[in-house]
Amino acid sequence: MKLVVIGANGNLGSKVVKQALNRGHEVKSIVYMCNTESLGTEVIDKNLFDLTQADLGEAEVIISAFGGGFKANPVINKEAYEKYIELLEGTDKKIIAIAGAGSLYTDSTHTMREYEVPGYSPKLSAISQNIKLGVDKIKERNDLKWTVVCPSRKFDLEGPYTNNYKVGINEEIIFNEDGNSYVTYEDLAAAMLDIAEKDLYNNKVVTIATVSVSKEEL
Repeated sequence: MKLVVIGANGNLGSKVVKQALNRGHEVKSIVYMCNTESLGTEVIDKNLFDLTQADLGEAEVIISAFGGGFKANPVINKEAYEKYIELLEGTDKKIIAIAGAGSLYTDSTHTMREYEVPGYSPKLSAISQNIKLGVDKIKERNDLKWTVVCPSRKFDLEGPYTNNYKVGINEEIIFNEDGNSYVTYEDLAAAMLDIAEKDLYNNKVVTIATVSVSKEEL
């Protein structure tokens, strides 16, 4: 499969690239102002918002690990989804885009989202609200192929690759066998690639949780 990975040099994107290459996929990495020697792929050094459909070439699936970060204006997270729509229009490509746990509902009642919980970080709340606004925009586009993927509450950079994860499809926080809302970066990367390979969850928002991690692995 031909893939484009946006944010290929980041914590999540670099894991997506590595796993994709291990699975035998052809990968084009989109990075911005960084050292790309370790990626081992074709590289385009370009800001997400400057990308064109031509940059995507013959890729069948775009995996976006883009995140605006804490220093950027939170509205950039909404604008990212507007850019995804622009990149997809008139094509048969699919995008699998990372979102955030903060934009999910807290439970099955769907009465409150994570960012609305009292005491939630104001900065994270603004980021999550803008992610939700962006997701709402892409939800309107049933003529495009997309899947939005949210991590669990605890998103563990140092956690192991277990390739044993569960998927929530109701836009709400899910819990694993240990009673935690927890996912490793490695397992999230694996889930995004599985969605790409099997063409799963079209036009849906999903969330991923690592099923279980032993104390020895943490």
